[in-house]
Parts: sequence; structure tokens; C-alpha cells
Amino acid sequence: MLASTGAICGQGIGSSYPRSPTLSPYLDLLRNDGGVLPNYQQFVRPKIQLRAQIERQNYEIQRQRRAIRSLDRRVSTPQAPGNLTTGVRASFLRYSTFYPSLNP
Repeated sequence: MLASTGAICGQGIGSSYPRSPTLSPYLDLLRNDGGVLPNYQQFVRPKIQLRAQIERQNYEIQRQRRAIRSLDRRVSTPQAPGNLTTGVRASFLRYSTFYPSLNP
């Protein structure tokens, strides 16, 4: 019988584990199923470039999230009552600017 006493945190989102791969891409240097290119150019280098691109994208996403949170805080903070006016004063059924002869 299994009893759960609290939340379990795996290696998913929000975990404190490092996000580095388990195996080194340099292990692909030992592969025998290569083609015309050397194993470094065919297997290792693309994996390293992909990892670097993913890290850059993650950094950009985090930067954009911080910017959005900052904008959200600025928009959600209440303004002073004197700064809430929008546009000009209007009244109902007043056509004097369009039809001067109907001036009341």
C-alpha cells in the first residue's frame, strides 16, 4: 500500500535539477554508421549547436516574460483620479456644431 504524504517534484518544470543532458554528445564520435562526413561534423557539432540555440531561446523567453510582467504591473497599478479623463465632454442630442440653425 502506497501512501502519499506530500507533493512529489520530478525532473519536470520547476525542478532544481540541472538541465544538462545525461550523455555527452561526444560519445557520437565512436559511432560506426557515419556517412561521408566525419562523425564530428555529422553528429556532434549539430547537437552542440542545437543545445546552444535552445539555451539562447530559453534566455530570450525568460527576458520576454520579465518584460511582460513589468508591463502588466505598470498597467494594473491604479492611476491618480485626475489622470483618468479621456477625450472631450459630450452631450446627448446636441447638433449645434453640425447644424448651426438648430442652436437652442
